[in-house]
Amino acid sequence: MDSNDLYSFIKLIECGTFTSASKVLGISQPALSQKIAKLEDQLQTTLIIRNPRSIELTSSGSELLMYSKSILEQEESFLGQYNQYDRELKGKLRIASFSSIMRSLIIPKVSGFMKSHPLVDVEFIVAEVVDLIDILKANRADIIILDYSCQLSRIETFVVGKEEYVVIESTKHKNIPDIYFDHGEHDNATQTYFNFQGESFKKRRGFMGDVYGIIDAVALGLGRAVMSKHMIVGDKRFKIIKKKKRYFRDLEICYYKRDYYSPIMKKVLEQLNSI
Repeated sequence: MDSNDLYSFIKLIECGTFTSASKVLGISQPALSQKIAKLEDQLQTTLIIRNPRSIELTSSGSELLMYSKSILEQEESFLGQYNQYDRELKGKLRIASFSSIMRSLIIPKVSGFMKSHPLVDVEFIVAEVVDLIDILKANRADIIILDYSCQLSRIETFVVGKEEYVVIESTKHKNIPDIYFDHGEHDNATQTYFNFQGESFKKRRGFMGDVYGIIDAVALGLGRAVMSKHMIVGDKRFKIIKKKKRYFRDLEICYYKRDYYSPIMKKVLEQLNSI
């Protein structure tokens, strides 16, 4: 298969629509459609399902996506061996995770690698935990870090650490409203924490968008929160409300299995091996 066609296929999945992908590739939509049709004809299978405003990968399309990325990375790595003027690592890697560990744990872990390899572009994507697997499946990230176990097929996973959760409230403010803050409707950290303690959770909920919004709200005495302990250790604005049992969640790295992993991928995975 033509590597240019494979590259166009990857960009189509990343962009999500033929309109956006054709602009990125600098070709017309009919030309892009012909490239996809050519791949489908070569493989004798349907690769994508065209919806009115989006596209969806078939199982064969998912397999080709992983194959395409592996082939193009191998080609880039091989050709790089013969460029005597360009020995430095360069390329792009995308890491997606949730807000409570991205700024405080993941970026610091990768920062040394980024300083040593300035031509490597590492993109950090913050998203809700419930959206991370879809981000990986849609090829919008190469690596995701979850706080639960990923059950997808063809996924490589390993646990890199644990995150402890505690209940916090302001040390400064009195008469704190009986409300608990989460990121949004789908954030189940508070509910899961109280279930683990064997307590029924029937409190009011408030939503602050991300972990830093939650921290600010609790510091202002607007309510309480179930928070990652590492986010508030040493911060005198907060006190921890002790419960019967300590509650931890595993942090798990997930990425698609491939026959070939780029040097960038290998080195970043080494950096993230223990968070």
